[in-house]
Amino acid sequence: MKSPIKNPKVLIIDDEADIRHLLAMSLVQLNIEVDCAKDVAEGMRYLQKQSYNLCLTDMKLPDGNGLSIVEHCHKNLPQMPIAVITAFGNTDTAVKAMKFGAFDFVAKPIELVQLRHLIQNAFKYNAEETAAEKIYPIDFFNGSSTTISNFRQQLSKINKSNAPVIINGANGTEKETVAQYIHDQSSRGEYEAVYLDCSTEQQEMIDELLFKTSEPDKNLLIQAHQSSLIINNVHLLSKASQKRLLQVLETKSLKINDQKEQIIDIRVLACSSENLDKYVASLELREDLFFRLDVLRLSIPSISQRIEDFSELLNYCLNSLSIDKKLAPNASAKLEKYDFPYNYRELRKILINANHQSVTEDIALEDLDFSYATNIQAASQNQTESLISSRGDLSLDEYVTEIERQEIRAALNQTRWNRTEAAKLLGISFRTIRYKIKKLEIE
Repeated sequence: MKSPIKNPKVLIIDDEADIRHLLAMSLVQLNIEVDCAKDVAEGMRYLQKQSYNLCLTDMKLPDGNGLSIVEHCHKNLPQMPIAVITAFGNTDTAVKAMKFGAFDFVAKPIELVQLRHLIQNAFKYNAEETAAEKIYPIDFFNGSSTTISNFRQQLSKINKSNAPVIINGANGTEKETVAQYIHDQSSRGEYEAVYLDCSTEQQEMIDELLFKTSEPDKNLLIQAHQSSLIINNVHLLSKASQKRLLQVLETKSLKINDQKEQIIDIRVLACSSENLDKYVASLELREDLFFRLDVLRLSIPSISQRIEDFSELLNYCLNSLSIDKKLAPNASAKLEKYDFPYNYRELRKILINANHQSVTEDIALEDLDFSYATNIQAASQNQTESLISSRGDLSLDEYVTEIERQEIRAALNQTRWNRTEAAKLLGISFRTIRYKIKKLEIE
């Protein structure tokens, strides 16, 4: 992390004198030195002569487009964040600028509170580490294959932006862990990230969590202000919720109690096991929300995509799990040939179990248990068959409701009606179990 900037300096490029004056006066009050330019040519002259901690440029200029400045800075001044000023509601321009390397955007008329948040984030901008070799805190980030090197390059670019990110990865590639890492490395890392998995919450509950403002301290968007909102399965949001979320992202505000608007400055990190394009095509995900989220993409490589550095990956995993034993040669060979349908999560599970099973100096072939994926698939198949055969004359909605009621009641009985422990047992949040107990009239 960079140390605090002692004498920050900002370049403002805008053809409107009153906006230049407003921005300059606002920044001077924050003890920031400011230079102003009225067009692309003058802005380029300043950038060639002076060093700045941030460049803030309008998109429409008399002699060109702000995108040319964004491209120039991204290529020649990669350590300096650049943000763009757009016309109100012109999301297309903002998204395009961020795809070209802009750090963030602010819309006219400029809210000074939003401007201050943007500047605070920009000044926390992380410089790229120049160390020749770096050990990453997440074991599967390490390795020397071309695949994982490209992945780390993608990460480096993402860490230099405040833009939304879509994170794709197969089962077991730990998308939420990667999202948390991106958040921690960002200028928002000092604030706690907020999570929402749309597959584990009822739609009514999601609406309440995102948009109910009668209890602001329980609203996820308000909690995520100045931080990151990590969303799993965003395509499962209702169309109405998708539209409202889009409005929040575009206006950077949320209406409170139908009276006033609260500034909401969030970064969305959307995780999905499938490419979200698929859900746009099937009309499950609004195209405009997808466009707003699809600024940066990160694809997490699976184990099968990095066979060339599997032995390195194996060693990093053993070290991160504090396993001192070595693998017998035939055990290593077996792991190298295995396809790992549940990827890094499964690899760790196998190594942990093998370490517990081993009674010799090395982990032997017979210590390896590959039943993890088989057991999951079998359990899923058995559950599906059982549910179908026991539905009887109930409608699907009635049957699903009855299953929920039974499972929640069983979990409550198992935990002596400790709702917090029952929620953990079911893999849902305390809010969700409280909501379902009331809705399903469980006593």
